[in-house]
Amino acid sequence: MPPVEILIEGLTQSCIYMTMAFGMVLVFSILGILNWTHGQLFMLGAIVVFYTTTAAGIPFPLGILLAGLLVAGIGILIKICVIDRIGGELYVGVATLALIFVLEGAASLLFSSRDRGLAIVMPGVLNLGSVAISYQKLAVIVFTLIVMAGMYFVLNRTKVGLAIRAVAQQPVAAALYGISVKRLSLIAMGIGCALAGMAGSIMAPLYPINPFIGRIPMIMALLAIVIGGLGSLTGAIVGGIILGFLNSVIAYYLSYLSEVVLFGLVILILLIRPQGLFGASAK
Repeated sequence: MPPVEILIEGLTQSCIYMTMAFGMVLVFSILGILNWTHGQLFMLGAIVVFYTTTAAGIPFPLGILLAGLLVAGIGILIKICVIDRIGGELYVGVATLALIFVLEGAASLLFSSRDRGLAIVMPGVLNLGSVAISYQKLAVIVFTLIVMAGMYFVLNRTKVGLAIRAVAQQPVAAALYGISVKRLSLIAMGIGCALAGMAGSIMAPLYPINPFIGRIPMIMALLAIVIGGLGSLTGAIVGGIILGFLNSVIAYYLSYLSEVVLFGLVILILLIRPQGLFGASAK
């Protein structure tokens, strides 16, 4: 049994992976594409909260909201200026792949490519008997629970959320009932990108910030939605939890071999159940 601290680290990683994966699946469900810039939007969220808290002196919670809004706007611009103008899954995929290097290059020029750190904004630890968890990691966990609960409410209890679900399941039928697929695709893109930006901002005090920090979370989020089932929001959450704990526990025992074992386990899961844990079987 790994130490409790390793399990807490795994839970912290699970929070970032599930938030990222949820945003990716939401965009995929409506637009039918994988947004390959999702990791770079994560990176931009971390950079935004770095500047808002250090240069502007804005409180950290407000900085998270500002990062989410700004990154949502960038995501909507990507959809309007790139995705809508190009069309076609293959070409859109290539275009968003190219945007990875554009966004990373722009961040390198404006932010610098070296590691920079954001001071812990919630110092101290919570002692639970023999277990100690930092308030910063606890904030990540609580924040993720609030975001996931909020998304559940929006998608199941609001008109916009129900319309998004309708478009995701039957876009043609939804359009016939007067639902604007175009408007909802913009909303879904904004929400999905905002989740990436807020995920990057909430994790900023815990890890070094540089223009390339979004690559690993992007890969893990992609693995999470493949494990959970492409198009399944529930699968994105479960896949993120599985990967977070696996990555932390395997790294504790195997160190530098952890990535090899992790990807091997993912391949094994897909060999057993190619559609993912919550995906529909191909007919």
